[in-house]
Amino acid sequence: MPSKIQSSAKLSQIRGRDHKARLELLERMIQIGSSLNVAVTAVKTAASASESICDIAANREAEWGDQKSVVAWNHPFIEDLEIAPALDALNIPVHVPQTTTDISESSLFRSQAETAMIGITSADFGLAETATLIMRTRKAQPLYVSLLPSIHIAVIGLDQILSNLKELYTMLKWDPDQQAKGLTNTMTFITGPSKTADIEATMVQGAHGPREVHIFVITG
Repeated sequence: MPSKIQSSAKLSQIRGRDHKARLELLERMIQIGSSLNVAVTAVKTAASASESICDIAANREAEWGDQKSVVAWNHPFIEDLEIAPALDALNIPVHVPQTTTDISESSLFRSQAETAMIGITSADFGLAETATLIMRTRKAQPLYVSLLPSIHIAVIGLDQILSNLKELYTMLKWDPDQQAKGLTNTMTFITGPSKTADIEATMVQGAHGPREVHIFVITG
């Protein structure tokens, strides 16, 4: 097990990466994602991400029924997208969970997620070596937004990409900001679309979760 001094040095290395080094991690994540059917895309701004998300919404068919809809987290990155007005022009409503403890509001949002075509989340981290999203579950950021819709779209920042699980452990164990956030009741690892080969050993995507996963990384 690494000593505290070694862990502190590793943490400094992670947090001290320059822009070029972070872009190299992003390129690695893009390469790995392509082999796992995860579309990892670099975008300069939230506006660029929003435009790309609108393209996906416009060019995909709803899996259930004729009405397309979107559910999204309450999260600063999602707010920056300002996607609701753009999708409203396409007659695609965007539903966001309320921050209240009202059970009826929570039940309503869950039912909206069950029939939504797209779920938009952020994540706490992305791992370059496996194109994996690491997500804590918090109030107004339910996990099922990434699981119930046919298409899962995550928006993260360049500085949220780590190399591997070792770096994730270092951040969770030693980084003061991460220690303050805690582990929460659930921490989920998502790598690619849902897959199963239970029926006649035939690989099927989307049987138990989203059939598409897109990760937009805002590089600034």
